Amino acid sequence: MRIRRQEGYLLQKIGKTVYLLPYGQKIADQKRGMELNETALRLWEMLEQPQTVEALTDRMAAYYEIPKEEQGELAKDIEAFVQELLVFGAVRRELGCPKGSCEGRLHIAGIKIEVYGEKGCIPKQFDAFRMTDGGNPEKAIPDLILELAERLPGSRQNGTILIRNRDLTVAIWEEGYVFRFDTLKNIYEIWMKEDGSYARIYYRCPINEEEQDSLFLAIRPVFLFLAQRRGMFAVHSASLLYLEKAWLFSGPSGMGKSTHTALWKKLFATPFLNGDLNLIGKEGEKFVVYGIPWCGTSKIFTTEKKELGGIVLLEKAPSEELVSLTEEQKTLRVMQRMISPPWTAELMVKNLKFAEAVAKEKPVYFLRCTKNDTAAETIRRQIEEDEKRQKAGSDDCMKNMKKRIPKEQAQEDES
Repeated sequence: MRIRRQEGYLLQKIGKTVYLLPYGQKIADQKRGMELNETALRLWEMLEQPQTVEALTDRMAAYYEIPKEEQGELAKDIEAFVQELLVFGAVRRELGCPKGSCEGRLHIAGIKIEVYGEKGCIPKQFDAFRMTDGGNPEKAIPDLILELAERLPGSRQNGTILIRNRDLTVAIWEEGYVFRFDTLKNIYEIWMKEDGSYARIYYRCPINEEEQDSLFLAIRPVFLFLAQRRGMFAVHSASLLYLEKAWLFSGPSGMGKSTHTALWKKLFATPFLNGDLNLIGKEGEKFVVYGIPWCGTSKIFTTEKKELGGIVLLEKAPSEELVSLTEEQKTLRVMQRMISPPWTAELMVKNLKFAEAVAKEKPVYFLRCTKNDTAAETIRRQIEEDEKRQKAGSDDCMKNMKKRIPKEQAQEDES
């Protein structure tokens, strides 16, 4: 375990005594000052850079020239002092050091997650995404270590606020990012490493179903950040399976995307894939939609991966009308429906470039529509026409290739 100093403490000498005094947020957190003796002062100075207890013991033993056989007692004293500092809130465990045992492993959209915490801490919504090692050593290497800490953080982290609204505040600090959720009452804070490989969620044990769902929801921005780094982007949309492809239906809140996909289910018996959120990535030359557990209140999700067919942007209107969009309009509208992190200019550019790639290679429709059967019938006809046209184009390409191959082969034989 590596420990590091917390920000917000001032080393100050008053008379002949040295004190560690809180300021700023630590005052707001009602932290107290601490008197340091010579040994404690030396240890604090050694913590200018993150250290393990073992490293502190070695350095203190060398400084005081303590024989090897007497260092066992020294290690106990240093361990006790470190624990006191942890309780006091003057130091913290560095991110990357999970506490407790691994309670389970998850596999979502190719991302392997190892969860540490109390027994039974993993939300039930992840049950379909649990994995076993299966004898494959690669499965034991997690992409994300998730520590679920059922307690208050020793001290709140501030940092520089990147975004803030009624649901989520994101700040950047020395180890990465801090998340706070004003509407999730039993979630205190999330601390996440800058590369998204480790996150620690501080929370209170749920006392009702709403609070049980809170932990599941709090994990989502951690996952979406890591997914974005892996080239996968989330679009607020409902999806269904048609012609063996995933079709996404998206629009502003209250537009009725669930109502529209329900029309497809009623009229064409199309299976649902996800009721609220879809994760898109690219594998080789194909865009694919990955199964994820987050699906709003619909409880509709899949664990399967499907090729992306296209995206349908919906808008309420008194009658059905398919509106032609320019490439730029398609890009901007798709990006506006994405909920992958836009916390910085760099992250926003990532979202924009992916939306541009999707709009360039996949059909993006804009349907002004009613809630009537004719809405589903209108866009279905257009999708079928475009799919037939695309298939015919592919077949023609294959025929031309077959014609060229014998001719090219004959030329090689003559040479």
